[in-house]
Amino acid sequence: MITELIDYRSIPRVSNSDLTRLKEESLGYTSNRFVPQRAMQFGRAFHSHLLEPESVGGIIEQLLPDMKPVESGRLEHLTEQVRRDSFCSRYLRKSERERIVLFTDPTTELACKARLDMVYTSPKNRSVLVLDFKTTSARTQSQFLQSCYDYDYDRQVAFYLDSLRHSDNQEWAQTRQFRFVLIGVQKQKPHRLFAVDATSIPDFVDYGRKKYRFWLRKWKEQQPEETGMWLRQAS
Repeated sequence: MITELIDYRSIPRVSNSDLTRLKEESLGYTSNRFVPQRAMQFGRAFHSHLLEPESVGGIIEQLLPDMKPVESGRLEHLTEQVRRDSFCSRYLRKSERERIVLFTDPTTELACKARLDMVYTSPKNRSVLVLDFKTTSARTQSQFLQSCYDYDYDRQVAFYLDSLRHSDNQEWAQTRQFRFVLIGVQKQKPHRLFAVDATSIPDFVDYGRKKYRFWLRKWKEQQPEETGMWLRQAS
């Protein structure tokens, strides 16, 4: 996965993470204002442990070289909680993991990219289910739902769904139904799972789409002077 991570970052297209950095730069703050660096690294290690378990050793060494045994054990426990859940385990078996999608935003004509945790495509039903996992400090369903707004997950959901709708290879052109479920994995005991069907929340995706297209327009306004700088930092 480390190689795939490097390859994804090297693709000269705009990602949702790029839009986050653009927002932070424009507003004068960094991600650490909301999410400590350590927590971000733990979240990335969790994703690797869950989605690419064969490479977890390398990822932990890269991201958390000083990880204490208790933290490593917590990481394993969280992934086991997900694998024990019948809904999650089903789609862990059936879905594409870490799927990279290249697309062109129709409003700005900017070349974009997305890397989706899990994508399950049903040609028979002409439907797609996307699952995205988030480690969270939320202790209730309502707290996790609020964090979806606080951390711009609505923007991410819209960006990822539109990556499928407008993919350069038109792989999902015949799809009729798109569903996106955010899975919150509680970092503290009792390590509950929270599920938010983002596509069932009124205006959630539409508002997120307005947000990402606002920042894509800002991005385009910076071209060509600053685009190269951002793309070198892309992820």
